[in-house]
Amino acid sequence: MSDRPDSEVDAPPTQEEIARAEELRAALDDPRRSDESAELARALTAAWSPSDLAPERHRAIFNRALSLADARRHRARASTASIGAGAILALAAGVCIVVWAARGPSVPPARGAPSPVAFSRSTQELFAERFSPRGGETSRIDRIALARGADLRANEFAKWGVR
Repeated sequence: MSDRPDSEVDAPPTQEEIARAEELRAALDDPRRSDESAELARALTAAWSPSDLAPERHRAIFNRALSLADARRHRARASTASIGAGAILALAAGVCIVVWAARGPSVPPARGAPSPVAFSRSTQELFAERFSPRGGETSRIDRIALARGADLRANEFAKWGVR
């Protein structure tokens, strides 16, 4: 598109336009030259009537694709190895936890045998009356939470050997 006003569109080309046209022609003849207009013209030509790739260009594209595939395969192997190492570390940590838990508490209980700890049990002993069909859920949950909190504290103190 020309920068000229509509009245000068049919006027002969200026020296600047002729020089620019020569630059574009030279860039189209030599694909190694960098020119924005030439790149656009090459892209339009390839889209309108594509031509076969030169064997060298085809080989270069093929080799690049193979090297990218090799790099992806290498990354996949590395990530698989890191996942495997993570799994082994997790397994080792699990074994350590089981062995540590089997040894018992590290703090010896004070004054003789350890106190018995409370075990999980039914909530029936907390409620002598029957539940009403509706309502009262919050108070029942509060009563259970208070009882289990007291059990937890008693268990912790028993583990520490405190009476």
